[in-house]
Amino acid sequence: RKIAKTSGATTNWCRRLVLLVWTYKSFLSCKMATTGLYIGFGICSLLYLCTNLTAAAEEKNEAGVCSRQLNNNQNITVVAAPGPAGPKGDMGPRGNGGTPGEKGMAGVPGKLGPVGPAGEKGDTGEQGPAGEKGSPGASPPAAPVVAFSVVRTTSLYKPSTDTVVTYDVILSNVGGAYNQETGKFVATVGGVYFFTFTGMTRYASNAVYHIGLMKNGEKMVGLYEKNGGQEQHQSSSNSATLQLQPGDEVWVELDQRSSMWGDYTGYVTFSGYLIHHA
Repeated sequence: RKIAKTSGATTNWCRRLVLLVWTYKSFLSCKMATTGLYIGFGICSLLYLCTNLTAAAEEKNEAGVCSRQLNNNQNITVVAAPGPAGPKGDMGPRGNGGTPGEKGMAGVPGKLGPVGPAGEKGDTGEQGPAGEKGSPGASPPAAPVVAFSVVRTTSLYKPSTDTVVTYDVILSNVGGAYNQETGKFVATVGGVYFFTFTGMTRYASNAVYHIGLMKNGEKMVGLYEKNGGQEQHQSSSNSATLQLQPGDEVWVELDQRSSMWGDYTGYVTFSGYLIHHA
């Protein structure tokens, strides 16, 4: 109400001021300055009195529901109580996009996800350059060498018990595994060995010998020969490949029921050597 009252009073005052100036200018143009001055002063006083009367009337009606404002043009301003809220208007057009905000802080790392499937095998890459030559490596240990060969130059005639055949001539004993005193070969290295042995009958009818190759007291292979009714010498041989452990013993044994010939010609022999050590 106050805004409406002030706006109406100001508008009326401006109209009156314009009227006053126009009247004063008219009197001046008619060369009636003195008369115009008095007339103008009277008009101004009259306008001022009308304005005060209008303001007083508005203030007197300020406590009512509505107010009335009168002026020289008979303009009436009625201010009523606010009406009910109107319906919601349609949505206006979308505004322009704002400027992007500043980048936020990095969040906490999330949980590790499951392992993905294996990818396809890639193409074979190009061969790289040859590396530098390495330092010489250590030589592998030399394989052990075990070998012997012995000869008996004397005969054996029907011993009282089974007897280990000994040999008095040593052709070779590399590794020292053959014992000349006992007539036995004692393995110093485990591995695979080859053995061979020979025998000869006495020069007599019905002469016979029966010998065997023994390992730790067990017969591996045997050798048998008999002359029959004719006086003669007959010679034969046999061999075997044996797996031995260190400490195993191998020898040739003559059966007590037989005899075996021997002389410097070297028909009775015993030999063996290591094929592969393990």
